Formats: sequence, C-alpha cells, structure tokens
Amino acid sequence: MTDPQHASATDNGRYYIDPLDGRQMISVTNTLDQHAISALAPAAAKVTAEYIVEHLSEANRAAAAPDDLDEFVKVAKRAYRDAWDKRAELGSRIHHMAEGINLGAPIVQDDEAEPFVDSYLAFLHDFGIRVGPGGDIVAAECTVLHRSNVIPYGGTSDIWANLRFDADTSPLIPKFKPRAVPPDPLPTPSGLWLIDIKTSLSKPASAVYEANVMQLAALRHAEVALICPPECRWGEAEYHDASHEFPLPEFVGAAVLNLRTNGYGFVPLPADEHAFDAFRGLLHVARYVHGLDLRGYKPIQSPTNHLKDVA
Repeated sequence: MTDPQHASATDNGRYYIDPLDGRQMISVTNTLDQHAISALAPAAAKVTAEYIVEHLSEANRAAAAPDDLDEFVKVAKRAYRDAWDKRAELGSRIHHMAEGINLGAPIVQDDEAEPFVDSYLAFLHDFGIRVGPGGDIVAAECTVLHRSNVIPYGGTSDIWANLRFDADTSPLIPKFKPRAVPPDPLPTPSGLWLIDIKTSLSKPASAVYEANVMQLAALRHAEVALICPPECRWGEAEYHDASHEFPLPEFVGAAVLNLRTNGYGFVPLPADEHAFDAFRGLLHVARYVHGLDLRGYKPIQSPTNHLKDVA
C-alpha cells in the first residue's frame, strides 16, 4: 500500500512531512490507533484461531515434532498481520480505482476489487453524483494539514462531493448524545460533503465506529489542503509555494461510505466540535507514547541487598 502525498512510514506509524518547513506531523489514522488498542488483541486472537482451525491437520502433525511445532506457531502468530496487510492492500486498490473513476481516468482490471467498485458506481448513480471535469466531485485523495494545533497533524480525505437532498425526504440521522438519551434527528443538507470510504469483506454496510466520527472530525477541522506537483510531493520545501495549498472549505456534512461486495452504506456522522475535542485528546496520548523510550529503565537493587554488599 503506497503512502499518500507528503506521508511516510516511520517506526511509530505514518507521519506527514509539512512541505512548508519539513517538520513531521502525526497522521490522523496513526493517532486513532491509540483509541483502537483495546480492540486489537481480540481481533488478532480471532484471526489466529481461524487460521489454526483452517490448518488443523497441519497443527496436529506439527505437534508430534518440536521443531515443526515451533515453525507452525511462528506462522500462526503472524497470520493476523498477514491477513490485515492483505485487507489493507485490497482497500488501497479500491481507493485508487475510486479515485480514477472520480477523475474520469482509466482504471486497471482487478477481479478482487471489482465488486466493491460496482458498489461505488451504484452509490454515484443513486446519489446523482456526476464525475469528471465540472462534476460534483470537488477533490479526491486530498492531503490536509492542521498546522496551528498544539500538536500539528495531517491526513488524507477521500472525497469532497456536492450532494443534493430533498429536504422533505432526507434521512434522519441521530446526533451525538449520551446513550441513555434518545437522539434528536439530524437532517442531511444539500451542499459540500466530506466522505471517507471504508471497505470490508465481513462487516455489514451499516457498520460505524467511534473512530470513524473522530477521523471525520479531524479531517473536517484541518486548516489547509495541498495540491502539489510531483516534485513537491515528498516534502522538498524548495519546491513548495503558497499556490500549492488553499484553506479547507466549509462542509455541510460528513459521512462514511461503506463499500461491500454486495452493496454500500452511506452513513452521515456528527463530526462536530465534541468529536474534534476527543481526537485532540488522543493526539496528546500519541505524542507521549511515540516519544517514550523505556530502554534505559532497568530493575534496581533493593536497599537491603545493597547494605549487605557494603558489609
């Protein structure tokens, strides 16, 4: 999976390089990993268990030979990472194909991704979204930055699209409120929407998560968007100038677009100030964790043992 414009992989996950001054800015998704930590172990355990069940005969044979068992365990322990990397790579291909459709560019044949692309085309048709020059897609795969935040960050927004809704028939979406309080309806206004594409082979098209809300809020509240030529895309400050960036526009709404092999789900979410405040709290956690080096901390000798040594 390739990095977005001005982004690079580090030992602490993805960071963006500000082309204005070269400083590193943590990515939105990297920050949200701090929220997802509690869910990682159960998800990894599920994939590992599924791998062992699928390869049960190999596990039984390996159990008879210690060396074979050690190798099987190594492979089984790596299975969840291999599965996640494969899903991420498929998601990246789907995003690139959707971007090609948005830009009116040719796309490469991909049998595995094709069902998801068909669902994306159905979404465009059902919502009356025109693609190509002069169409409703204002931006696709656009890098955004928030420089003046206490902890600066960067991200990549999938789609900015002008959507048209009938005010009398707009779906009603619940606002954010405590779980015990019934939600108020939130109308879907016509105008510019921030849309993030999510793909999955197993989750329903209705699936949404807390991280989705905070991700959209972080992207929505960014300050500038970058449109840089190829020579500037990796953060070379000498190639960057003010013409490569512009202020983020106002969005009337934000939503995730869940693409599945058998359809799609367009789910507006309340990417508001409450969600942005929560995201900024995670930024502090991420910066602290990424800067924490525990290698120098070792067990020390107890005072009692120290006195015995002296005696």
